[in-house]
Amino acid sequence: MRNLERDLLSKACKEDDTTLLDKAISMTAAEDLDECYRVTRLNAIWENAMAILNDLVKRGVSVVPRWPSSVVGASKETLEFLLAHGWDINARGNSPSDKKPFMWLVTSDFNMVKWCLEHGASVHPRGQEPFRDGVTKTKDRHECPQILEVVAACGSIATFDLLRSKGAPLGWRPLHRAVEIAAYLADDVKNAERMAMVRYLLDVVGLDVNAPDQPVGSKILPMHCGTPICYISDTMVDRHNQELNWLLLDRGADPTDALRYAKPDSDFAEDVKAWKAWKEKQGGDGREPKQVVDRRKAKQGDNSKCCVQ
Repeated sequence: MRNLERDLLSKACKEDDTTLLDKAISMTAAEDLDECYRVTRLNAIWENAMAILNDLVKRGVSVVPRWPSSVVGASKETLEFLLAHGWDINARGNSPSDKKPFMWLVTSDFNMVKWCLEHGASVHPRGQEPFRDGVTKTKDRHECPQILEVVAACGSIATFDLLRSKGAPLGWRPLHRAVEIAAYLADDVKNAERMAMVRYLLDVVGLDVNAPDQPVGSKILPMHCGTPICYISDTMVDRHNQELNWLLLDRGADPTDALRYAKPDSDFAEDVKAWKAWKEKQGGDGREPKQVVDRRKAKQGDNSKCCVQ
């Protein structure tokens, strides 16, 4: 299909103009019609072009998206139209980079997750044995992560609670993913959100601070580091994660494995050393270090200040 037709299709979808669509189709060679309809469907979903989508249906063309990721950002009106015309909200892509169901891709949006649940979305990835916390003893590198692991990394506590109330399992590493993202985020506001998630998972959900991220004794999977504290990598982190390091240590994290890979003079190694010294000085009373408390209060104070526009 020529660029001329592609450009015209793009304009037709942006303007939701079926006249332009007719013109583009009339200019397209017969052997290129399937590609023409594919491009039109994709653009129409992106642009929420309801007139174009209805026109495709009248022509007998399927409007079912091929990939879950291709409908991210579509309006609820568009999504409901797609559902009414055969879209399976629980469908998964068939490529390694696009294998998550639609709801997995919108976990940062509480209202969209709620909408998905109301429209038949399952908390279990299709095609996988439902994960059962404390029972499931296997993990495959090609499997879809559990949705609460995804929420722990980029969603809200409210979303986590909602999905858990619907039966979503914790999976192998929600705490690990929350720690990992908290360690890497340079933005202070977003970092504070992940820190809140880490505290919630530890203090409310009651996750094990030394939990493994895969079945014990199994072959190490890609992108898996061990216990949650091992997900803080000094060599790749720009920020000093003292608050996060001390929080995990204070909750009982064993830093032994993480120290094997940390440089002796790294921030992480120095934090562990300082925390141990503080713990001995305090007699192991379990209170949070004063410097960490002061730092968190300072952050909270900054976030609570009113900003006059």
